[in-house]
Amino acid sequence: MNVGPGHFAVLSALIFAIGLFGVVSRTDTLGELMALVVLFTAPLIALVGFAQTGQGGSAPPLGNAFAVLALLSIVAEAIAAGAVAMLVWRRLASSELDDLVDVDTD
Repeated sequence: MNVGPGHFAVLSALIFAIGLFGVVSRTDTLGELMALVVLFTAPLIALVGFAQTGQGGSAPPLGNAFAVLALLSIVAEAIAAGAVAMLVWRRLASSELDDLVDVDTD
């Protein structure tokens, strides 16, 4: 069985749908953060898959380099978002996202 670009597109769409469902259904900040990381890894799967199947002859493997750079940016974003989530939890003593709406600024 040969794996083509269509297989990578379907896998990427499936991972994207799982991440989107997680973003919509989660109410706690860390669950939301994990769902966002899954959501943002879906384009990486497509990028690497298309780069691997579309390579011909002597073309350098740029898809892997792009994927590493994108993965590093996702990790940096997850660390920053995790820090914000911890600060919100520390201030509100709750990890529920609905509690952010009821914050008094007094």
